[in-house]
Amino acid sequence: MQMQLRCGAEFYLDGLIVECILLNLRSRSLATVSRVSRALRKPAQSAAYRALTALVDRMQCTLLRHYERGSWISQLREWETLEADNKVWLQAAASNVVTVEKAGEGTYVKRVGDLSGNGYGATMHHKMPALRPDAINGHAAFEFDGHSVLKTRPFAEPLQQPVTLMIVARARGDTTIVDSLGPESGRFEVCHGYPTGWHPSPEICMTASGRDQPPKNSLRGSTRGTGEWHVYTAVFDKGKSEMYVDGTCESSGKNVGTNTLDGLSLGCDHTGVFFLTGMIAELRLYSCHMHEAQRVQTEAALASRYSLSYSSAPAPPSPTKGLARFAGCLPREVARTSDAM
Repeated sequence: MQMQLRCGAEFYLDGLIVECILLNLRSRSLATVSRVSRALRKPAQSAAYRALTALVDRMQCTLLRHYERGSWISQLREWETLEADNKVWLQAAASNVVTVEKAGEGTYVKRVGDLSGNGYGATMHHKMPALRPDAINGHAAFEFDGHSVLKTRPFAEPLQQPVTLMIVARARGDTTIVDSLGPESGRFEVCHGYPTGWHPSPEICMTASGRDQPPKNSLRGSTRGTGEWHVYTAVFDKGKSEMYVDGTCESSGKNVGTNTLDGLSLGCDHTGVFFLTGMIAELRLYSCHMHEAQRVQTEAALASRYSLSYSSAPAPPSPTKGLARFAGCLPREVARTSDAM
């Protein structure tokens, strides 16, 4: 490759050397290279694409063609930001879990490693959940029996909103999936509960309001706790909060409260009263209001991994159309299966 320097001298670089250099640059540096050298624009975009696919693969996500926008360099920058925002990543894979065998009872979880690299792995609290290796279409999950809990270590600094929680779980009845750390914490809960009227399988609900009393602010979806597997995404962003289930936005634009998040309790609310009857296969926590493109592509990858139904519905269903979530908002389906409790 021939380049002309500002002084007028000609400079030559072997193509393999150029490629090696570009593949070791991050998006910001690739953008600079692309701006200052016409000859390096295409090689810089090519390097960005290769880095992007490697990064997305490392994050166990997927690139969907209809969410491609802008240059490869700009998309790489967005995914680099999302990777940096991933504060906790727990997965019930055998290689990521420290277990204890109980004679005649099975395998139980003592500790779960944090795949985000931030060291916020979860440990058992009072009672260990069971590890079920084939719980969800050939993949493992933590089984919570209404008494077992996993807790992360406290965050170095409480996370301010916005925060995005993405969870692959099944829940039955009035039950907590995940909440903040302990009795002194502010409530930061995703649950099936707080019904307006009693129901054996309450609707999905999220709140960051209050501490040891029922929340004054919450956001409720329509999916009920009937024991089916779902990809839940809760975006805590005060008055811009959103709730997605299997890619469909079930509620948005309502204030859920202003609490911060100091750590995570899986399988119980922070007060130790309302436990989870169900399972959790994976949890990811991000310190941002995740952009639609990254949210959809992350949810779609989780749905594909666990063979769950998924649709990237763009907006909440109309309250006047009872089954619109299932009948009218299915532009893209990734996988379909059924998995009874």
